[in-house]
Order: sequence, then C-alpha cells, then structure tokens
Amino acid sequence: MKLKLQFKKVLTANILLVLSTCVFAQTNVENFDYPESTLLTDASIGFEIKASTPSISVVSPGLEYSGLAVSGIGNAAHINISEDGDTDPNTYGPERIAKKPFFSSSVNSGTVYLSFLGNITTTIGGDFNNFFIAVSDYNSQSLRGRVMAKDDGSGNLIFGFTKGYSTDINWTTDLYNYNETYLFVVKYEFVAGDNNDVASLFIFEQGGDGVPFTEPSTPTLIPNDGSGSDLSNIKILHLRQRKVEAVVDGLSLGMSWSDVLAETLNLESFVSNQRSVKIFQAEDGNLVVEVLGSHLDGEHMVSIFNLNGQLLLKQNTNNQNRFTLDNKSQLQKGVYILGINGPSGNYSKKFHYN
Repeated sequence: MKLKLQFKKVLTANILLVLSTCVFAQTNVENFDYPESTLLTDASIGFEIKASTPSISVVSPGLEYSGLAVSGIGNAAHINISEDGDTDPNTYGPERIAKKPFFSSSVNSGTVYLSFLGNITTTIGGDFNNFFIAVSDYNSQSLRGRVMAKDDGSGNLIFGFTKGYSTDINWTTDLYNYNETYLFVVKYEFVAGDNNDVASLFIFEQGGDGVPFTEPSTPTLIPNDGSGSDLSNIKILHLRQRKVEAVVDGLSLGMSWSDVLAETLNLESFVSNQRSVKIFQAEDGNLVVEVLGSHLDGEHMVSIFNLNGQLLLKQNTNNQNRFTLDNKSQLQKGVYILGINGPSGNYSKKFHYN
C-alpha cells in the first residue's frame, strides 16, 4: 500500500507538471483542419475579421517540413494579394486581416514565441505593407513582430522584420526561394520599462537547418525599430493580406521554444540521467517506447496526455526498457505528451503521432 501511495504521488506531481506546461503556458496550435475553401471569417473556428471580408481561405494540402510535429496535419491558409477591382497585377487593394485569439488570457510578461510554416508565392513592391503575419494585444490595436516578404529585384525572395509599425525594415541579406516552405519563429520578450521589449526573427531551411529543438544564440533578424512602442500584452494572432501571396500552416504560439517546436516520432524525445527515450509507431498503430542507456529498475507508469492535459493512455511497466503501449484507437493524428514516472525519475516530452 505504501509503494502504491508513493507511486500515486509521483504520478500526480508529473500530471501537474504536464498541465502547467500545457495549460498555464497556453500553447495553442492551428493546423487549419477544416474543409478546403473555408473562409477564415467563421467564428465557429475561432477566427474574426478586421476591415473588409478577407479572401484568406483554407487550401489543401497543408505544408510539410521534415521533422516538425505540426507538419502535414490538416490543411493550410492561403493569404492572397488584396483585390482592387482591376486587372493590373502590380496594384493592390485595402488591408484585410483574419485574426484569432491564441491565448485564453493575455500574456504580459516573460517571452512569447510564434512558430509557423510559410511558403511565399508572389509579392508586390517592398515596404511596410508587405507584412503578412503578426501578434497583437487583446484589442488588436498594436500589431508587433511583423514578418514581411518581397522580391530582391532579381527574382529571389527576401524576408523583412519590424517590431511594430515602422518604415525602417531590416531585410535579410540571404536569398530565399519562392514556392519553398520555410520554418519561422518570432520571439517577443517583455522587458521592464518603456519601449524596450525585444523582438527577433528566426528563419530555418528544411534542407540545411532541419528543426532546431534548442533556441539558437543568434536570430536571423532583429528589428531596426527596437526602441519602438511596446505591447502591453499578447493574445491574438493576425494573418494579413495586402502585398504578399503566401500559404501558412502549423501556427503555434507558446511561452518557450519547446512549446512551439514539438518533436516528431523516431527522434530522440528527451535525455536525462544518462537515459534517452525513443518512440516508434508500430504498423498496428501501437506505440513502442524504448529507453536507452541505464536500466529502468522497478515499476514505472507510462502515460499519454493530449495538449489539454487530458490523460488518454496509461500502462505499468516493470524492469523493462522497451515496451509497447496498446493504442486501442485512442490517439488520432496530432501532438501528444509522453510521461514516464517511477523510481528512476519523472519525465515528460511532446511527440507527434502519425
């Protein structure tokens, strides 16, 4: 009885840890798992509009980026260049925005991360109107962390970044390709004082960079308008159409780098106390968990949670470093959390089930 009680306390502590990561960090993911051609004007899927009704719509298929947990889930959003009623491809219409609250309550301290997949089709011109995604406060009045795209004049793509509304844009010197999917991470740090919050942008290429599961020390871009006005809080994500045609997917907003970049199956999911854990998906849909390194001694509880902290599967294992979890069709395609609790330690990590 004493062993069972102690084990229950350990499991409860780990569930609280998982819940604090998932709920209080308020990580939210949007994979546009809606029917193709759905307009992002439907309040039932959480989006609202600002200005004219946008033609931002759901397209199929979704974007893919090897090794990223949100890759290939659902569909994607198509941000078009704003129509202006004529046939001139070099003119554009008014700003149109589809916005969605990504946090249940506003965040006004610490650091907020936005990650997304982006694939740019066409651009017009190149100024502050070329931004296509940003975050804002709860009343949508201040858009910050603005990511932009334009042509370099020779058919290559470059990306730009500002902290807020500014004509002084920092553009990449590296060249990128149209119709190629890149991984973006926008970082916004709240700093005590006025007009000194820090914004930065990271851009990763699938072939060369893969998925960086730890934050690089140097971002791709920092804004030239770093002393611009700060946000009082962050709650809403904006997709904006005007001068950039883009497909975006896998939007994730969280409060740490690991919140927004979950790992996939068949990759090492965590390392602690000289142990690494791998998760494999068997042909029958069950999960195979393998603990490498020092042996797991004694009885351990293995649990699977969804990102809302709901317990979906649990199973005991005794003195085993490799075991199978019977899925019983509980897990659908998506991101989950594996927890292992017992005498050898308590572990939890995100993974993707395919």
